[in-house]
Amino acid sequence: MNGHLEKKLVASCRNGDKSAYTGLVKAYSGRVFGICLGMLGNSHDAEDVAQETLLTGFTNIKQLRDDEQFGAWLGRIAKNLCIDFIRRQKFKRNAFVNGAEAGQSSSKEYPELEGALAKLPEDSRLALMLYYFDGRSTRNIAETFETSEAAVQTRISRARKQLREILDTEGDE
Repeated sequence: MNGHLEKKLVASCRNGDKSAYTGLVKAYSGRVFGICLGMLGNSHDAEDVAQETLLTGFTNIKQLRDDEQFGAWLGRIAKNLCIDFIRRQKFKRNAFVNGAEAGQSSSKEYPELEGALAKLPEDSRLALMLYYFDGRSTRNIAETFETSEAAVQTRISRARKQLREILDTEGDE
């Protein structure tokens, strides 16, 4: 979305035009979902948090300081909501483990892979998950991150190498 149109839509939203937010949602919903999917690793949870992000953006749009920075602002909301979601999940998991049903095993199919992915830096993990688990092209990921395709390819390559090292190290233990 070009900056002028974005600024105009944001200004309209601030003045109470709810329909103007539809254009912003169409332009940024894919990016928001990509951020959420990369951080959460689960499309169902990512959809929920992405919807929450878009709703939060709508209800708090008057707090946005620079109309031209809507995309970055919405991205920060998405990341913060994902972090909150992860904290809630960890709390629930800890409560479950410490509760009466602590003897049950995990139903996750690949706990080693999930653990190794969690150890990757956020940028690398997001790019890797969007590419391999969501089937996105490097061009699409570059648009999501607002960077070059070459930068995305480098992130994915480094992430694969780091993931391999983590899995090898854990496998030796």
